[in-house]
Amino acid sequence: MVWSKIFRITCGVAFLAGSVSAATLPTAKDVQAKMGLGFNIGNSMEVPNNPTAWGNPFPTQALLDSVKAAGFNTVRIPCAWDSHTSGGKVTETWLDSVKTVVDYAMRAGLYTILNIHHEGEGGWFQSNIGTSVNSNIDTKMKTYWTQIANKFKDYNERLLFAGANEPGPNINTWTSQHVQTLMHYYQTFIDAVRATGGNNATRTLIIQGLNTDIDKSVANAPVSTFPKDKVEGRLMFEVHYYDPYQYTLMTSQQDWGASEPIQPQYYYGDYQKAGEPKRNAGYNAWAGSVDSKLGSIVHPQEQFAKMKTNYVDKGYPVIVGEFGANIRSPELSGSDLNLHKQGRVQWHKDVVSAAKQYGLTPILWDMGNESNTGYDNMAYIRRQSSPVGKVLETDVINAMRGVYGLGNYVNNGVTHVEDFINGGTETPSSSSIAVSSSSGIAQSSSSATIALPIVLAGGQVKFHRNGNTLYGSGKIMLFDMNGNLVRSVGMATSSKTEMHLNGLRQGNYIAKCQGKVLQVQIR
Repeated sequence: MVWSKIFRITCGVAFLAGSVSAATLPTAKDVQAKMGLGFNIGNSMEVPNNPTAWGNPFPTQALLDSVKAAGFNTVRIPCAWDSHTSGGKVTETWLDSVKTVVDYAMRAGLYTILNIHHEGEGGWFQSNIGTSVNSNIDTKMKTYWTQIANKFKDYNERLLFAGANEPGPNINTWTSQHVQTLMHYYQTFIDAVRATGGNNATRTLIIQGLNTDIDKSVANAPVSTFPKDKVEGRLMFEVHYYDPYQYTLMTSQQDWGASEPIQPQYYYGDYQKAGEPKRNAGYNAWAGSVDSKLGSIVHPQEQFAKMKTNYVDKGYPVIVGEFGANIRSPELSGSDLNLHKQGRVQWHKDVVSAAKQYGLTPILWDMGNESNTGYDNMAYIRRQSSPVGKVLETDVINAMRGVYGLGNYVNNGVTHVEDFINGGTETPSSSSIAVSSSSGIAQSSSSATIALPIVLAGGQVKFHRNGNTLYGSGKIMLFDMNGNLVRSVGMATSSKTEMHLNGLRQGNYIAKCQGKVLQVQIR
């Protein structure tokens, strides 16, 4: 049984008023030392136009609590921006939607990475890295990052900004001109963030390798090509790891010009299948044999050693912003599926072990989809059905936890940290709450019974929700997650305003009243 220990809580939603002074945040090296193992909320906030369009519900506090309880200390939030713009600027409603998720993560005590992701097929940035700077792209980079940075300028060092995702899928051969163009855009990103001041003056920022590919980055993007920062020691570098591709992501036979077709690979490490060598990780169709390095910890060790030598040792901490491998079901069943699953546990452990060995931060990619559809079959923590937050891949999670000396997974709940503004510490404040449940799934603080004051000093009504009604003083406006105004009641001068939520479609909304914001979920 999992026990709940409840601390004092003043309110289910934190409203922050007034200005705060800037803090000098820790260096990237000091921040990375505390980031531990990471988790991606993939196929969610980065989905163009609608974060729920690819099947995942809008992230909740319960989900982020569960990520923390599973042993992760970092969360990466891939995010779309361009599809949430009006007049060339990101809508304030979308910024509020993103802030809601960032606050969930920060409140759960997670180091939080917020990026500009792919922005859809052929998105405005990552698929358009040319041999010269495009002024329209450069303007968007400056505009969007200025808005994002201003929204979060007072958050502490646990919030990190990442300039891009996987830049350059349009490039087959990187030239020095391509690299210069990409680094120019990164310079725009860095300058835009720093110019907003506050904690952003010393916040850790992350720039991405070429295609986030290790070998391409090492060959063409040494630190001498990097953009310049006004402050020392506040930049990180990002790569991704899905090696070997035939084992982690390939779902169908392909022709790459070898003497035989290239087939998906199912078996790894100590759990290879002697009778099907072509299905073993590392099989080389050109050589007609298995490369033992690709089917063992040796390959990630060699790759991550390159990152240490070329970047970490030269002052740029490195994150492996994505890694993961599909479960090969329904392709496999019975003993073959069991053999595959055992090897897959070893693959995850090998990647995390090698990353930790060379001082890199590994961040697991999770798509949220539990269905047997091949490419999308990469869900480690449940998101699309009840109970949200259930650990689905206990063996994989335990293997990775073991690398960090955490022992096997037991959900003991999490302690909420409300003090994440202006250099706040990780120590739980007096307005924190440790939450868990007998089902083993961490629940959000909103599930606790909290007595909220209705009337504040001066006769003002506190902006809050009670059942199907929102209460506040002044005009209340309700927006959908795309920034469209759905409902509006009251006047700016109203002393008491009520908005009834009856008749709304199921989903998530953002409500605003006199500068205060609430996320509203309709079920």
